[in-house]
Amino acid sequence: MNAIRRTLCVLLLLITAHPCFALIDVGHLTREKAAEFGIQIRQRPNGDAGVLVWVEFRKQGFLEAFTYAEFRMTDAKGQQIASTRIQPHPVVPNQPSDLLTVAFSAPPDQLQHCSILLVAYGSRLGDVGYIIRPRDFLDPITAPK
Repeated sequence: MNAIRRTLCVLLLLITAHPCFALIDVGHLTREKAAEFGIQIRQRPNGDAGVLVWVEFRKQGFLEAFTYAEFRMTDAKGQQIASTRIQPHPVVPNQPSDLLTVAFSAPPDQLQHCSILLVAYGSRLGDVGYIIRPRDFLDPITAPK
């Protein structure tokens, strides 16, 4: 009976030890780390949509294993109220093909509550994600009147 229990425990461990059940290391991206990784954060007015914010990067370093990007929004208390995956797509005409960009638009007064999470599974740094808060990188833009 002990052998059966032991075998079942080993099987259960093998089944649940799959990488998809593992957590990733997530940190906040600083200006210094962004420069080291070659990540640029940009913005421009975007009409009625407020401000267009985009993150540019190349698939190099830990981002060689870029897996997905996620837009996140929090309330005034810092609690997450919305998130969605966002797909890389060109933001500017004639963008180099090796340059990836992810973008979102928001009213200028809401940018303080917005962030982008870049995730790379199996990178040289392991399974990692970096949270990019535009307010840490960009000067405020006022809404057009």
